[in-house]
Amino acid sequence: MAAGELIDRYRNRIVDLADEAGGRIIDWAGDGCFLTFETVSSAVIFAAKLLQIHGGDAAIPAVRIGINVGEVTERSEKNLLRIDGLAVDLASRICSLAHPNQVLMSAAVADSARQHVDGQICGQAVSWVAHGAYNLKGAAAPMEVHELRFAGHGDGRRPLGVRPEQVRGPRRRRRLLIVSISLLAALGFGFLAIDRQAATGSRPSASAGTVSFEERPAIAVLPFESISANNDRSFIANGLAEDLIVRLSSWRAFPVIARNSSFKYRGSDFDLRTLGAELGVSYVVSGSVRHDDDRIRVTAQLIEAESGQHLWADKYDRELNDVFALQDEISSTIAASLIVDLSRAEGERAHQRATDNLEAWGAYHIGLQHFDRYTLEGFARAREFFERAVELDPRFATALGQIAVAGQSELMLGYTGNREQLVERMTDRARRAVELDARDPTAHLGLAVAHLAVTDTRNGLDSVRRALDLNPSMPEAWIWLGWIQLLDGDPQSTVTSTERARRLNPKGNLVWVFDSLSAAYWELGRYEEGLAAGERLVALEPSYFPGYAWIAMNAVGLGREDDARAALAQAKAKAPALSIQAMQDYFGVSRPEIDQRRNATLRSVGLQ
Repeated sequence: MAAGELIDRYRNRIVDLADEAGGRIIDWAGDGCFLTFETVSSAVIFAAKLLQIHGGDAAIPAVRIGINVGEVTERSEKNLLRIDGLAVDLASRICSLAHPNQVLMSAAVADSARQHVDGQICGQAVSWVAHGAYNLKGAAAPMEVHELRFAGHGDGRRPLGVRPEQVRGPRRRRRLLIVSISLLAALGFGFLAIDRQAATGSRPSASAGTVSFEERPAIAVLPFESISANNDRSFIANGLAEDLIVRLSSWRAFPVIARNSSFKYRGSDFDLRTLGAELGVSYVVSGSVRHDDDRIRVTAQLIEAESGQHLWADKYDRELNDVFALQDEISSTIAASLIVDLSRAEGERAHQRATDNLEAWGAYHIGLQHFDRYTLEGFARAREFFERAVELDPRFATALGQIAVAGQSELMLGYTGNREQLVERMTDRARRAVELDARDPTAHLGLAVAHLAVTDTRNGLDSVRRALDLNPSMPEAWIWLGWIQLLDGDPQSTVTSTERARRLNPKGNLVWVFDSLSAAYWELGRYEEGLAAGERLVALEPSYFPGYAWIAMNAVGLGREDDARAALAQAKAKAPALSIQAMQDYFGVSRPEIDQRRNATLRSVGLQ
């Protein structure tokens, strides 16, 4: 068969499959094709069906497939649709890693698709294989590459290309050559799942006076001022501000203005209100860096652009040892603290509006305020507001993820409704969140706790680590990582992860920090530390009954049974239905040895 006829036959099948799966063919390039899909699951199913066609037709050579998901822009060029963006380039580069008859994808695609493509595709069992990180041109960091594998296709080979740990010294650039594909040796193929509204620019328009980002307030980080005599270290101030922009951007909730725009406002010769209008921001972060000999002091403040009101300020004094490690520590801590105060400020604004006309953003932040009460009722009210936010904006991925987090929190504190219905709703909301925005860390956190609700700690760990890959400065994700590590049998890692959360947000709500620490210290037999953490916990939140249980358990470990009985009495006063079974329900996951030890400890001081 002539090459031209073979390509035509191949293309016709692509067209038919694309129509069936809801894909759009954007461009052909010889034997290659570029398509977009509305959802990652439809893209993955399309890929599987394409492999099946190739397996059933010996005349058509093997196919390489690469899938990515991301934000893109659409434009018209000579009456033809064009789609541009780094996500497009990365889809092609993922494709170049594939062997014949291999489907590769980014981690974001795999995380989302496997929630909807479960067990089988086209009547054949499927499996998901993680191949680790690969260097891809244009990507800011090595990208995790996953493979969809099912019976009859693929031979288990690792993707082509060089993994970061294989690269050594100055030869790195020379070993990262793009693999070329000869015509018909393997049919090249790349496609992308996109957000249609993000691509077409059909988001809500800006309101008068301030540029709107999906009706959410934006923030600008100004260049930090270096006020030291030694100008050779001015790079530290610039580096802090730049790193802070990156870290704040990871939260996705507050759009962050690019440094190219915000760094034009260097010095103090400008009006904040004018700056806010010109950049379209509601909040501004500014700061200064002073370094003397081996010490450094960083100050930072959060300011409301319209009023000039200072909403938050702090300073950090450190020894100037490893400059870059220090920069990382300070910028991550500032970012975590800023998010807390930004959320608080937005919550207060929302409360000032009429409660029967809340916008999605306001409803979301009122939900966060209820969540921070750390009570069964507070979590329930938080979930209601998160649901309201999603009703107002069905594409609000962060709110969808928070629904699952609030739901799991209710389950832990004794939810009395239909558990199966709540877990089903949590799972649905979390999967939808990841599908809508695979780069939103809260979406992956929601999926992690949804896994935890069905005692799936392994997938829970995978999802919460994905959240932290996206935003390493997210204290809530570190707390949940620590908790899942505890349930997975690793209390020492719980201590490490939870202390990381406390360092990131030392002035935030630390209820769950001391909750996890007290439980982990008890499992480790470090009863003095566990007792101290429990006492800190109930001092922060006197109504939080598990805190008194941790005090009782650690007190028993120290031989202080009278103190343990007194603490247990307080726990029962806060939760009259407290029982051995209620404590098991709090943890959810069954760990026979730990469960028996905990139950015996609590029974020894009167809990039944």
